[in-house]
Amino acid sequence: MDNDSSNDVKSMREQFLERTIEEFARTGPGQFNPGKIARDLGVSVAMINHYFASRYGMVSEAAYIVYSRYIDEMFAAVTSAPRVPEDRLRAWIRTQITVSNRVGGWGVVLNYPTFSLKEPLSFDSKYRELKLAKFELNLARLAQLIIDVNSGTVSPDEITEENFDMAKFLSNPKLIAITSSIGMSTLGSAVWLSGSHSPSADSEDARKYADFAIASHVEVLVQLAKSADLSV
Repeated sequence: MDNDSSNDVKSMREQFLERTIEEFARTGPGQFNPGKIARDLGVSVAMINHYFASRYGMVSEAAYIVYSRYIDEMFAAVTSAPRVPEDRLRAWIRTQITVSNRVGGWGVVLNYPTFSLKEPLSFDSKYRELKLAKFELNLARLAQLIIDVNSGTVSPDEITEENFDMAKFLSNPKLIAITSSIGMSTLGSAVWLSGSHSPSADSEDARKYADFAIASHVEVLVQLAKSADLSV
């Protein structure tokens, strides 16, 4: 009887990916050991090449899964928040900060693939379009949240893969600017809060007032969206 049925292959692939996601989050790229995952699963290291072509193929696919889940979790937080423009934007910002910290070592790969992966082109070439679609969707959602805060109303339709129109947002340079500023500032806040920023990690006062600082920063971003001039 053939033990390598499609269901068994899929199951083992999923186990490899989930273990990779967990282990990479814990160790980061420097100490990640794909051989350990194979041993934990009771199979040979050669199975990594069988399923993913290389260890970098496995890491690349796992990274896309992490990123996709990250975008989905932010959307879930927004749709679960009270239908108040400011609360929805706060949910987006806070979830990005929370998830960015929770994914641990994946943050390095998602933000600095050229420096963290020995074969970054493997990551980019296979998943470039998938990642780009998720990235643009997330930016469009942020842009709509900013528009809602600015106008004081919640858009009746949530932005999904099926209905979002990136051209609508790209047509307004002011909206591009404010969306980029809030997105970059939020990501920077996540890095700072994680302790990855060496100067602040060594500051007792910075650690002590971290929650207060982040809460205040979130409100600054909300006020920035509220007061922005989005006229075309």
